[in-house]
Amino acid sequence: MRKWLLVCIGLAVLLAGWRPAPKEPEGLALVRVLGVDGPGPVTLTAVCGGGDQGDQSRGRCTGADFAQALSCLPWSGEKELSLTSVSYLIVGRDVDLEQVLLGALRNEELGAACTVWLAEEGAAALLDGSPDPASGLELLERRGIEAPTVVQALAALYGGESVSLPLLDGEGHGLIDWEEWRMTA
Repeated sequence: MRKWLLVCIGLAVLLAGWRPAPKEPEGLALVRVLGVDGPGPVTLTAVCGGGDQGDQSRGRCTGADFAQALSCLPWSGEKELSLTSVSYLIVGRDVDLEQVLLGALRNEELGAACTVWLAEEGAAALLDGSPDPASGLELLERRGIEAPTVVQALAALYGGESVSLPLLDGEGHGLIDWEEWRMTA
């Protein structure tokens, strides 16, 4: 009886360790930077890849509001786009910031940990002019520029405080200044 128990345990251990490694489905591109322009209609610009990924897929779609644009984004590029790896959310000056932050927080894939940046000339223009925006933003972070996360920005707005967003130029992701953003009544 003891031998059978040892054989069963050994077999269970072997079977538990023999699993194929999980892989991302082919044709799926991970979005690293998401740009948002317009209060309605809202245009989203997605850029995949970065320093650790070779894929530089891009996508763009427009919807009546942030939620609708977000729902059509996965199928707007050459590959299916996944929002599970978004690190940077770049907004244009004309966005409804509260709507965007709430939409990002409510989206299961997008989440609340990505940082929020402001584009001087609009997010689409900034992202279209940069071959690798994620690397440029990572460099700014290494230099000590700390942009607020989605949760931090939304908490400040709802707390009646202003949100300081790093203002990016349209060329090379240089930091111009910080801009205060307040919730409109």
